[in-house]
Amino acid sequence: MALALFTICSRNYLPYAKALVASVRRQMPDRQISVILADEDDDVAKIEDFVGTRVLLARDLGIPTYYDMAMRYDVVEFNTAIKPFGFQWLFNEGADAVAYLDPDLHFHAPLTEVDEAFRAGHQAVITPHICEPLDMEKNPTELKLLRTGVYNLGFGAIANTEDGRRFVDWWASKMSVDCRADLDAGLFVDQKFIDLMPSYLPRTKILRHPGYNVAYWNLAHRPIQRQADGGFSAKGQPLVFMHYSGVRADQNDIVSVHQDRVSVDGLGDGRALFQSYRAELRSHQSLLKELAIDTSYAYGQFTTGEDIPALARSVYAKSVPPQALTFEKVFDLNAGTFNAGTTGIDHDNQHLISPIMADLWLRKPHLQAAFNIRDADEAEAFALWFAATGHKEWKIDPNFIPQAVWNLRRKNSSLSSKTAMLVMQVFEFYKKLAFLFPKPVRRAAVRWNRRILPALVSRMKTR
Repeated sequence: MALALFTICSRNYLPYAKALVASVRRQMPDRQISVILADEDDDVAKIEDFVGTRVLLARDLGIPTYYDMAMRYDVVEFNTAIKPFGFQWLFNEGADAVAYLDPDLHFHAPLTEVDEAFRAGHQAVITPHICEPLDMEKNPTELKLLRTGVYNLGFGAIANTEDGRRFVDWWASKMSVDCRADLDAGLFVDQKFIDLMPSYLPRTKILRHPGYNVAYWNLAHRPIQRQADGGFSAKGQPLVFMHYSGVRADQNDIVSVHQDRVSVDGLGDGRALFQSYRAELRSHQSLLKELAIDTSYAYGQFTTGEDIPALARSVYAKSVPPQALTFEKVFDLNAGTFNAGTTGIDHDNQHLISPIMADLWLRKPHLQAAFNIRDADEAEAFALWFAATGHKEWKIDPNFIPQAVWNLRRKNSSLSSKTAMLVMQVFEFYKKLAFLFPKPVRRAAVRWNRRILPALVSRMKTR
């Protein structure tokens, strides 16, 4: 059976991808492994020479809403969202089965058990985070793992069958809009959706082999030991691959930035594995610099150079439906969607309220009471206040304010707008002096802010 392998990374993770590819070459020299680059780059050949295998640009996978997703998600979410589209691409190339590998995996043996599972007629192979109970005193706890997903999708394999392709198509439809790390909404990128895989693909192999996907979440149950032949075992079984999630090349004193359950001193023979891996990463990072390969994230800034804040991505995801857009349409701050009028407002001043301004208004009850942005005059007042002081108070870049608002400031605004702005500015000034007053006075000021001030502003505007 032809099992094709692939990983996904942006340019900052190329050293991890190089380490993964080298370990696959040593353990499975006959396997095809591809690197999908979730980034922009015109010199793919240079990156292929660096990682040692074929590199595909994610933008060339035929994802209809590719640039929309690049704005909708942060770098981790975006890399994760590409996964099902990688399966689709390799299925179309004719692979009998495809396995995804996180770039921070490192192989010590071939995927023998995966091959056997597919030969036995299984439709997919996944690994659970843990196979034994954990105490609830250290991180990660069982509750945290339940919230992030039963199965770890740093590894996952699917057969190229009618059922497998149907599942991947469904998965891709979810990743276009819901690949978010939002635990309050019950989402953790793709992993919560994969909890459904054993239900949708009933012949899914849940691989509990202790040598697969050994990482900080199960190291407490899978002690690593060096064998007489120089290899390693996990809980007495051959170590197939480590998952170095949260490992940093320059931090020798931690097992992972995501946990406090296992210490470096508690790794036993596994300590040598972590030391060797970090040294390999440092070597690859040095080579990356020597080759002058840019490691900045192409989708981390607007075309005018401003960094894209998390708030902007969140507002975009909430206010813009998924659609096929060009890079310029999404990432040009002036021509794109961020300074277009927000949805849900239908009046002549709609163009004064950008999606980020509307999002702030929706999250702040005192702003809703002070400014009814569904009314044209009050929308103007809100826009003028926001341009004058509001964006400073909430640390929002003035570039997220439509140019029409700046133009309006240079003209004569209405009396109601000026009145509302003055009251809000006085309040904001006195907020800065709050530290001078005792707690009872500050509590009274909070009540003023929440109850009295909005009503006062509203009353003044009606005069």
